Amino acid sequence: MSWQAVAQKDFEDAIRSRWLWGLSAFFLLFFGGTTTLFYAYVATGSDASSDALFGLFASGFLSFSYTGFLAFALAFIALITSYGAVVDERESGTLKLLLSLPHDRRDVVTGKIAGRSAVVVIPALVGFLIALVALLATGTRIVPEHFFPQVALTALLAVAFVSIGVGVSASADSGRQATLGTLGLYFLFALLWSFVARGFPQLLTEIAKRVPGMEPLSNALTVKLRLFVKYLNPLRAYETLVAEVYFGDPVQARLVKEGFFAQAQAAPVLQESLPVYLTGSFIFAVLLAWIVVPPLLGYWSFRDRDL
Repeated sequence: MSWQAVAQKDFEDAIRSRWLWGLSAFFLLFFGGTTTLFYAYVATGSDASSDALFGLFASGFLSFSYTGFLAFALAFIALITSYGAVVDERESGTLKLLLSLPHDRRDVVTGKIAGRSAVVVIPALVGFLIALVALLATGTRIVPEHFFPQVALTALLAVAFVSIGVGVSASADSGRQATLGTLGLYFLFALLWSFVARGFPQLLTEIAKRVPGMEPLSNALTVKLRLFVKYLNPLRAYETLVAEVYFGDPVQARLVKEGFFAQAQAAPVLQESLPVYLTGSFIFAVLLAWIVVPPLLGYWSFRDRDL
């Protein structure tokens, strides 16, 4: 198939430019280093398991998770790897040559996603393999029903952010525009999304106050809408899905990394009734949507664009 040829060329170019080797070295040090140090100096007991690090979620006054830290790094790497996938070739003139071969623009977008995804996912999987070796070397008990689903979800997150980057690249008019758009999205997802999640129900409340006959939002609905918007973010969707794998409880997973006050407010609401848009299946569909929707939007912009 034509898109496969584009993907293969993109992957081979990454090997020649040493991107693949550089990312592999990073993930080797990240996974191998953190796993070895953690189990050599922190979780040293005979009952230590892989859950102690990979399932580490701290909520309340100090919110932290190993999964969240990994997600921030992986998302940045995936975006940096993919934001120039289409626009760089257009600016250099090689895109015209590529399209003169039996490839159409849909093949280019699809192939770029596949090729750049392989460039990010394969080193990440190598990193998890190194972590597995480190776990075995330190005599740590591995919990496969937790560890391997996390590996699969991490691969999906990488593909999602590659898809976002390729979508931006396909729709951008210049490399500068693609760079600014990609960095803007990263900071939105990584740093600013909590303001969006809190602001959305507040906005609806203000609208309700100004519309005659419209009832203000209840506290329960405010909590649910805030969490709904929170988990539209692919970083947070990934984090709560991994938390659900480890906790086995969707309510506890939805409250991961929430502060004390937010937990006290949201826990009774979710325990009483968990809406469908906060279930694991729905949030998993959100993560899949980030793989599909951004490239489609980018392709529609790219399809009729003058090169």
